[in-house]
This record gives sequence, C-alpha cells and structure tokens, in this order.
Amino acid sequence: MDGSFANVYILVRSDHLVAIDAGAPGNEEKVLGYIRGMGAKPSSLKLVVVTHAHYDHVGALKSLRGATGARVAAHRDEEPFIEGRRGLPGVRHEPVEVDLVLGEGDVVEGLRVIHVPGHTPGSIALLDEELGAIFIGDLAYEENGALYEIPQQYSLDPEGNRRSIKRLLELKFKHVLPSHGRPIIGRGREALEDLVKRLRI
Repeated sequence: MDGSFANVYILVRSDHLVAIDAGAPGNEEKVLGYIRGMGAKPSSLKLVVVTHAHYDHVGALKSLRGATGARVAAHRDEEPFIEGRRGLPGVRHEPVEVDLVLGEGDVVEGLRVIHVPGHTPGSIALLDEELGAIFIGDLAYEENGALYEIPQQYSLDPEGNRRSIKRLLELKFKHVLPSHGRPIIGRGREALEDLVKRLRI
C-alpha cells in the first residue's frame, strides 16, 4: 500500500500479518484501515520490519505499535537511530524500542535479511526466496517501470549505496518491491541490471 511518501507492504502469514515499514507520521490510520479492509483485526499485525530509520518509514511506527501491539525488528546498525540514541541528519521521529535485532543472513517471517548499507548504516533489503521477491527499501526507486538511484544527497554514503545496489545481483529474484514507486513484477532483475549498467558500477 502507498504509505504517504513511502510504501508500506503488508504480508499475509498463516495466522497473522507482517508489515515492512510503517510509513510517515500520521500514516498509522491508513495502515489500520488497510488491515481492516482485508477483513483482519489490527491486533493481527504481529511484526513491523523496518528497512531503515528515515521519518517516512518510521514516522508512524510508535502509533502503529501502540494500536496493534506489534513487535519491531531492525538491523543492529539501525537500532540506535530508531530508539533515539543517535540521530540521522535532518530526521526526527518518536523513539521506538527495537524488539528484534537483525543481522546479515537472518531469516524473519520467511524473509532473509540482506544488509545494504549506504543510504543509512543499517539499511536492509528483505528477500522472500520462495516468491522470488525482494523488498529493497530506499536502495533505489521506481519510475515508469525503471529503477533509479536515490539522489545522492539523501544517502549518508552514496558510494556504499552503489555497492549495495550491485551486490543484489548476486541474489536470485524476479520481483523488486521498492519503498518509492511501484513494484516491478516479473522483470525486477532486469530492471536492476539496467540500473547497474547506467550507473557503470
């Protein structure tokens, strides 16, 4: 679902729901409405996996957690930013405790954690190997069916972000689901390969 500035993905599991990111401040009602529209209760949301700590991804996290009781998972390098112990330039949000600290290769709710530092130190992508789908956070954005690099001024380490983009080509997937823009279904790998060629990395 479009989470106002950043997409929020709701994944259906056997008896509960999982969210990837929470969206911008004030987005919690939109997420809750979407869950109710699925015929589920807000309490069925059991986990929010955070791709990184920018406000358009975690701004609604505290309110969404309060309304659902969901636990919060994030990479260990992003934990201090989410919990408010460190700050990212130009980013403010209400601190939220991280319940589940993630690292490279961990598997949570069927999603394999891929550490993709660059945009922020603890940015992650999440690979659903069964579906061949990868959720890439702000590693790149979609426009008109193509992928583009997030403008470099928004990344703490632009060169690191480029290395992370290229690294994804080591993985097997066919669908790419970015936080900004529309999912690329069926030809996600080709779109990423095209981005790597255009960036000459």
